[in-house]
Amino acid sequence: MKKQELSRRDFVRCGTLSGIGAIAMTGNYDFISEEKTIKNKGKMLISLAGMSPEKLRDKYKTELFDYFLPNMSRYAIDHEHGGVICYLDVRTGQAENYNKTSWFVGRGLWLYSFLYNNIEKNPEYFRIAEKSKDLLLTLQPSDKSFWPQKFSREGHPLTGPGDIYGSLFVAEGLAEFSKASGDKKYRELAKKIMFDCLERYEAPDYEYNFAYFKGTPRIKGPRVLGHWMIFLSLSTQMLKHQPDAELEKLAGRCVDAIMNYHVNKDHGLTNEYINHDLSTPDNEFSLFSVTGHGLETLAFVMFEAARTHNTDLFRRAEAVFKKHVDVSADYLYGGYFDAIQNTESYTWTLSKSLWCQQEVLNGTLFLAEHTGDEWALRHFERTDKYVYDKFCDRNNKFWYSGGDRKVTKPVSNLMEHYHHARQLMLGILALDRIIERGGKISGIFE
Repeated sequence: MKKQELSRRDFVRCGTLSGIGAIAMTGNYDFISEEKTIKNKGKMLISLAGMSPEKLRDKYKTELFDYFLPNMSRYAIDHEHGGVICYLDVRTGQAENYNKTSWFVGRGLWLYSFLYNNIEKNPEYFRIAEKSKDLLLTLQPSDKSFWPQKFSREGHPLTGPGDIYGSLFVAEGLAEFSKASGDKKYRELAKKIMFDCLERYEAPDYEYNFAYFKGTPRIKGPRVLGHWMIFLSLSTQMLKHQPDAELEKLAGRCVDAIMNYHVNKDHGLTNEYINHDLSTPDNEFSLFSVTGHGLETLAFVMFEAARTHNTDLFRRAEAVFKKHVDVSADYLYGGYFDAIQNTESYTWTLSKSLWCQQEVLNGTLFLAEHTGDEWALRHFERTDKYVYDKFCDRNNKFWYSGGDRKVTKPVSNLMEHYHHARQLMLGILALDRIIERGGKISGIFE
């Protein structure tokens, strides 16, 4: 898909840090005035995206259990060899090819393990997770190399080692499967993989393919926001399963790098790539931000603040999260952009990605649940409507994973299972908690 660019010099400023400001939308959306803003009376969540918490939860359950999981089982899960096939036509379910990747299979292992651990202890979910685990372990490197990038349906490597993300997603899947199976050896393997990846990342000569960025400068041994993001997410998920001093230290280090070094002190957005010593580059990288990663990462920091009961950290992360969401919003056609190429010229990558929209939903629902924030409720309503309007087609087997700015030319040859399922599952769990509290916000940060 060819990416387009946009100069947004006339961007309408919103009260980002204070969380104030109406959202103006045209096209398929009405202007959301203060009169139409969802209210919470006495810190009660009586409406989310125009629905009661019960109705919204039921909508998510229908999407998960009536559409997504049955179609996964029919079209994407390899019941014979294990793993998930993502290179398929989302309209028909027809596979383009049966090759697999460590990214997708590792994420699928996490998906079905998390589903089994948190939503429904269905033996079929465990079986799917177990076969994914078995397939991945046949590909385990004998040294500290990253997992193979691509392999055949049967599990024969088609390429050499992939990148750091493939191995980290394998680790994420194994850590969650360890809880599902009760076998701690998979947790220990996950931890080993993660710290092997960290060792590679620490090396001054570490190299990474700079996705998104179109410029020519390189950074030797770069520090990458997306890397800290996954290290943080993985370590904190494992800490919820059981305590671990090494993982606590790693989580703290990730938060420090994100909040104190990757948030650019000039424009306030996260820099995706900075120097090895954590200083800000003196070239185009300082003006570049994957804002989708930024808001996703800041949501993870807010989750960590809840886990550690750190109100100061939460307030800092909340402000930066809100700025990313507000600045990334497409106020003409809806949704959110996921990358700005140059903050000075305000040149954006115009394509829309489903994962970015769903990470907005995760972060804003978190804020709604714990603070009742009006800004969060407005963005949540806006985004929930947008994703169902633009990415969901009931004639298709799966949602579109992305498209052009208006999503009139959607991507149809790649099935996105990780962010989509995670948003539905996290949403169901959050709504269950809200319903259990009788609609009251948690107030954990007060």
